Amino acid sequence: VILVEGPWAFPMQNSDDLQCPTGVVDVPVEPTPLYTRRVEVLAPMVRASSLPLRLECLRYGADFVFGEEIIDRRILGASREENAAFGTVDFVSRDKAVVFSTCAEERRRVFFQVGTGDAALAAQAASVVCHDVRGVDVNMGCPKSFSVKSGAGAALLSKPEVVADILKTLRRTLPASCAVTCKIRMLPTTVQTRDFLQLCERSGAEAVTVHLRQKRERPADAAHWDEMMRLWDAVRIPVVANGDFFNRRQIETFWEMCGSTGASDDCSSSRHSEPAGVMVARGALWNPSIFCREAVPFEERLLKYLRTAIEVNNPCQNTKWTMSSMIAGGTGVCSPPEFRSVKTTVFNQRLNSSKSIAAVCELFGEPYHAASYPAKSHTVSFYQDAQENGSDAKVQKRDAVTHDVTQKRPRIDP
Repeated sequence: VILVEGPWAFPMQNSDDLQCPTGVVDVPVEPTPLYTRRVEVLAPMVRASSLPLRLECLRYGADFVFGEEIIDRRILGASREENAAFGTVDFVSRDKAVVFSTCAEERRRVFFQVGTGDAALAAQAASVVCHDVRGVDVNMGCPKSFSVKSGAGAALLSKPEVVADILKTLRRTLPASCAVTCKIRMLPTTVQTRDFLQLCERSGAEAVTVHLRQKRERPADAAHWDEMMRLWDAVRIPVVANGDFFNRRQIETFWEMCGSTGASDDCSSSRHSEPAGVMVARGALWNPSIFCREAVPFEERLLKYLRTAIEVNNPCQNTKWTMSSMIAGGTGVCSPPEFRSVKTTVFNQRLNSSKSIAAVCELFGEPYHAASYPAKSHTVSFYQDAQENGSDAKVQKRDAVTHDVTQKRPRIDP
């Protein structure tokens, strides 16, 4: 996809008046299928679904990956920075924090998930990143109070008119190359959930992921896989199942269940013969190689993740947290009792006590040459340091929120 663009930030206005920003042109290309049969997708997870985990999951076989939910206002005003030192594209807030980071390797397979309760804000937020991602997904399932109180997340399940406005506005505003999808939870009844899926389809969603729990249910409650058999055929667009996929065997069991269960009586609206795929959350955090059909040794998974985190300038705090989660494991994902000649719990404590990425590498026996990287690499202050020193050596600024209409946005090839 070759994209040429003029100004892509536009003033707040009524969502009914929103149109594709002036100057944005999609050069016609053959469209890529969004979801084919039995896709496997990395879920959006707070803190976890950062760039290195997404890349590792893709390398192990995931078809698509989702970034963590970003609240609409948080991405507004961000500048787009091409980080030449690490080959990433970083969206940096006015206070010099990286809000979202991506790269060419995931370009056609990454979704940006936005948390929003307002169509105009959603469109503005999505327009910041739409040319660097495969699609924009609207979070309609988060039950946390901070999300629900703002009218976003699971609050949207009871606001069909707002949902329709958001999805229609996004589809009308974004280029055809950027898919519009959403992730929901089950409603109290099957009929209500089917109706909601049909609302999403009518409003322009190209796929819907259903978290197979209701708003009141928590991760400790079992996901209702059986309910998916009564939902996926409500619409013609792909429907993806999410919930309790912690290992390969569970994924296989789900598909066996689909094979032994026919569609519901009202399946005339569906073009599919089964759900389109599965979305994996905690199972992929604990073991990114869940997408691989072959077992990958525990230490190999950790070292690959660490190298990727260094490769893309991931902040040390996030790298440590993710690796600690991988080491601790969880339901259906067991860690070895010992790792590198000490108890795994002791090793994890040492990891959490590490003060820098160099210390983390030393713990794992990995080389790290600080002199090879710009100052403040692998820290949250990377861009703050560049601002203070007035240095442009690290990044090439492209497409700040306001720029001259004659500028052309460089493309990121897949």
